[in-house]
Amino acid sequence: MNKQSILALTLALAAALGTAAHADTVPATPSTPHQGAWGLDISTTSYHTRQWARDSLNQDNPGLGIEYHCTANSGFAAGFYKNSYSRESFYATATYIPLHITLPAGFSVAAGGLVGAISGYTRAEAPDRPLMAAALLEIRSEQGYGVNLIGVPNAAQSAGFIGLQLVVPLA
Repeated sequence: MNKQSILALTLALAAALGTAAHADTVPATPSTPHQGAWGLDISTTSYHTRQWARDSLNQDNPGLGIEYHCTANSGFAAGFYKNSYSRESFYATATYIPLHITLPAGFSVAAGGLVGAISGYTRAEAPDRPLMAAALLEIRSEQGYGVNLIGVPNAAQSAGFIGLQLVVPLA
């Protein structure tokens, strides 16, 4: 995915969230359709927030993972991907997404964060390795198809990024 595709996705997301200003905010309840759901996470690309990183690091980050929503607000994810330094990274995370918005046409947005462990980075590249934390935005259809946007801020000399995963329901 190139920079123009990421920009188009970001604009589409912004438009959808703008539409959500008139949508109902839904508190997380056991009736949230994705509770107890398994999903296949397909890692695709990243957009780094520092220019040097966009110029010198790998923006194509293919990988696979699996996620499970234990409750409407919490879950787990694990998987692997080719990181921005062209090395394999393995991750295991716990997710917490307390903010839920229902969008038109059966779409939903959930926001929160994730914490966990990750491999494949040096101390200079990720100062807190193997620990990791990130913001998480999940966009889903009624059937469970969707995207995960994972945001990591700049820290010291490391470059933050926004990562994109495609999600396919498994059950």
